[in-house]
Amino acid sequence: NWAAASANDWAKALGQILEKVVLSQAMLNSCRELRLFSGVEEFEPWLEHTTEMLQEWAVPDAEKRRCLIESLSGPALDVIRTLKLIDPGVSVKDCLEALDHTFGSVEGPEDSYCKFLNSRQQIGEKISAYIQRLERLLQRAVMRGAVTAEQMDRTRLAQIVRGAQYQNPILLHLRLRERREHPPSYSQLIKEVREEEERQAASEFWEAQTLEPDGHSAGKCHNEENPSLVYGKLRISWERSGSCQRVRGRGPPRPAGFEDSPRNDRPAGIPAGLIGPRAEVMVKIEGAECKA
Repeated sequence: NWAAASANDWAKALGQILEKVVLSQAMLNSCRELRLFSGVEEFEPWLEHTTEMLQEWAVPDAEKRRCLIESLSGPALDVIRTLKLIDPGVSVKDCLEALDHTFGSVEGPEDSYCKFLNSRQQIGEKISAYIQRLERLLQRAVMRGAVTAEQMDRTRLAQIVRGAQYQNPILLHLRLRERREHPPSYSQLIKEVREEEERQAASEFWEAQTLEPDGHSAGKCHNEENPSLVYGKLRISWERSGSCQRVRGRGPPRPAGFEDSPRNDRPAGIPAGLIGPRAEVMVKIEGAECKA
């Protein structure tokens, strides 16, 4: 029992050490991604980049502050050194606010908040890109004192609902309008939105494979069913998408129902009318004759 307990304690201690090493290495790599700022470079782009990077890191505030200080030099570093003399545990938010007041543009809280409220999703802009752009304006409004840190989640979501394009499918699917009373954090929100964007993009891509060039659906087509023609058009779509280049020597996936062994059931998920009566024909694929 004593030996087993010692082994468990040793394994637990080793796991904690490894966790710290991995975290330390990850933080080291993250710190290197921060741009350097001394006070003579253009401040606004640096602030936007730094704010976004720091917000994405799931680490304690003290680690973020250390990385921030390491990215500073010259007059910018002097500003933070003065803050640390007054308060050794000064927060990252206070550091960025001090740098903004020293090197940023002269802009009052009303102006920064108006810019935030007037931001709208642009035509062709992804909702995730709009949220990221909006977040930078919200951060500026917080630094100017127009919005408190406690109000950020609610204020962010309210503006997304107002500023997003009308009947945005992602807003509808995630029910963001209904969540305004209990808004998600920025990290949770952007995660959900990106995942939904990927899901909808994949769905639209595969749905497009069942459409003819003139836009009519195979399920609504009244022409005679032609499985070989369907397969040929799917192959063209596959090649145009670039998928055939990613898998050298292979053609598109064979449509469901084109199998050597007979089956009596229509595979689930295949719209009615896409696959007609089974037939075997000789076709050429990449110069080689085969039975389909």
